[in-house]
Amino acid sequence: MSEGGRKRPPTTNPALPRTSTPTLPLPKLADPRPARGTPSTAGSLAVASWLADRGCFPPANRPWRVQIALETSDRPASFGFAPTRFVLTIEPRTWGFAFHHGDRTSTIRIDSIASALDRDEHRLAAMTPPLKRIGSLVRDLEARYRIFFPRHHAAVRSDIPGSEPMIRAWVQSF
Repeated sequence: MSEGGRKRPPTTNPALPRTSTPTLPLPKLADPRPARGTPSTAGSLAVASWLADRGCFPPANRPWRVQIALETSDRPASFGFAPTRFVLTIEPRTWGFAFHHGDRTSTIRIDSIASALDRDEHRLAAMTPPLKRIGSLVRDLEARYRIFFPRHHAAVRSDIPGSEPMIRAWVQSF
């Protein structure tokens, strides 16, 4: 009791619970940002931003890859041979694409800068946009070669659990 016979206020906040409920540990997910001490390149920063924009979190300490294939036929695309196809590959530290049309091929990889991996017969290295705007390159190729890639038939391979719906939605935005 305090002065004047009044009760002293409790020292704990009655609005807060007195016990805590134990929480289950969450699965360890990789941070999409480049690891400390790892050199940040244009490719790794673009991939980290792309993952964050999609809300994708790859499993920690495991290699992963996302591949998207577009073909001009009006049927589901595949990763096999097609006369005209665009294949985008995204990995932890780099991303790139291959465009095959007729008898010419361009294979571009982005680490620090866009560079041809083996051939660039369509001269695409110089016009490679950032990963987040790769749809503009797809539209440019469609206009240049008078072709169309049905986005709803895209083939998607992903090692990131639960990522396929977000990736498909992104491809639809091309």
